[in-house]
Amino acid sequence: MDSQLCRQLNLMSLDQLAQYLGEDITTINSFYQEILNDTVFLDAVNTKINQVRTLYPKGICAHEQLDSVDWFAIQRIILYVIIRLYHPVRCLETGVFYGGNSSFILHALHKNGQGELISIDLPGQEVDQKGRHHMVGNSEYIPAGLDIGFLIPDYLKDRWTLVRGDSHQEIPRLQGSFDFYMHDSEHSYEFLKKEMSLVWDKLTPNAVVMADDLDWSNGFFSVCDERHLYPLIITDNGKNGLRARTGIIKRDHPFHHRTDVVGR
Repeated sequence: MDSQLCRQLNLMSLDQLAQYLGEDITTINSFYQEILNDTVFLDAVNTKINQVRTLYPKGICAHEQLDSVDWFAIQRIILYVIIRLYHPVRCLETGVFYGGNSSFILHALHKNGQGELISIDLPGQEVDQKGRHHMVGNSEYIPAGLDIGFLIPDYLKDRWTLVRGDSHQEIPRLQGSFDFYMHDSEHSYEFLKKEMSLVWDKLTPNAVVMADDLDWSNGFFSVCDERHLYPLIITDNGKNGLRARTGIIKRDHPFHHRTDVVGR
């Protein structure tokens, strides 16, 4: 990773985020600086990586010591910034695997001093492989001896509820509404569209929606088109090229349903 390039790309993405949300860039960047300087969080993540590396030596765990949260994808930085900015009371996440997204959400809730995260996940080895996106392969199998969310620092788990199951079955069973929703489960076209349709009516009017791995299917773009929504698209921060990676929707964005922007 070229750390200087990564940092530069992160700042450019955060500038786009501030413009989309209509928020002060100084505030946005202050939260980025906050997580960059947070040695407690980074040390806790490094401790977890060292504990599990013999069982899971791939991906982020291949590194003996992370010297910056910039080693994580830009959507994790954005997750932290948005949660710190809006102080959501209830957050919903689909797809956990090792708990990268979960850790950043939970740490932001911890810093806020309020809020909870409900995560829904079905480990890759328990999913009907015939229905999975072809790019997944065996990359989301939980190694023997580990469990879902195995990188989440222990001090953050008091705000976390894990629901084991298929999001299509579990979302209708959830009570109440959510101020934030992160999709990072099955990214295939039909699955993503159905999941977002199940979540939509459970979101508060000013909720924020995020989706990862946009380039795996057109599902996210189809949802935006059909609902006449105006999203923000964020590219990766250099570690995996500059592919269209993350989609963000602010439910009360003023450009939604404007015919000159999203059509009729």
